[in-house]
Amino acid sequence: MENTNSLLGYVLLITNLFLVWYFLRGKNLKIHKQTQNQLNFTIQPKWFLFIGLFIGQAGIICLYTIFTIISSTQLSCDRVPQNLQTFSIEQKSSIIICELREFDFLDRQKSQKKITGLIGTRLEKDTKTDKEGKILYTYRVKLLTNTESILFTQIAYSDYFLKEVELIILKIKNFLAQPLEKNLVVKQDDTFKGYAAIGGTLFLFLVGLLIIAAGSFINCNFEKESNSLTLSRYRWFGKLGKAVFLYSLKEIIDIKVESSDSSEGGFVYRVTLMLASGETVPLSGCYSSGFEEKQEIVKTIKSFLASS
Repeated sequence: MENTNSLLGYVLLITNLFLVWYFLRGKNLKIHKQTQNQLNFTIQPKWFLFIGLFIGQAGIICLYTIFTIISSTQLSCDRVPQNLQTFSIEQKSSIIICELREFDFLDRQKSQKKITGLIGTRLEKDTKTDKEGKILYTYRVKLLTNTESILFTQIAYSDYFLKEVELIILKIKNFLAQPLEKNLVVKQDDTFKGYAAIGGTLFLFLVGLLIIAAGSFINCNFEKESNSLTLSRYRWFGKLGKAVFLYSLKEIIDIKVESSDSSEGGFVYRVTLMLASGETVPLSGCYSSGFEEKQEIVKTIKSFLASS
């Protein structure tokens, strides 16, 4: 179990480090091939990728929660007879010995505690106030011996689970009050929360994937041998439609960065090809921030076209 938690923890750490790096240093431009005769690159939707990956790592947190927080607890008690000598008179009595076990979502044992001499149980009620001033109640079940009190579970229960908590206490008290009862097994099972967490994980992964897929990818393939530029725009990884445009390299007379006023103040930019016919061909469908990255795309294209 510890190895599983450590592995998930490392995955979560690596994912967050990658997101920070991508946010600070990641580029929209991904060059697939750059030779004297061919230039092939893709302009990726950086923000869509970042947001999609960020939501996806929230799914990893849900997955991590399944293995670290969600568990089930089982109390198993046996009434063990004892013989006592008092003033040369043998008296029969019994002692209750219990095992308190905690299991993870995969039903593997996480912890075990032996309780000798169980004599009672108690419901503890705590109060706290939320930001709106509303009083909230939480409950904990404690197992009592002559020397200590032990929490039945480490997680406090809300009002929603109060009846379930009271049923656990009732079962324990009935067992203690009936000397003829030899055994008791009480189980608190929270695995249904695990199934809800799995659903949440899958939902977050799906949302992250949909956000990434909804971003606009632009692929540019310059080939000198065929004297052509193939411009492809697609979303959904090209599975639900792909627009392809073909131009002659001889038509391209200039490449520049166009700017436009942003509604939030400042400027946004896009790379545009200027054709001999007077037509302008924007590589991206919309303006975005990142002037330096746009300049890098222009420099890369001009350098390729200028090379012999």
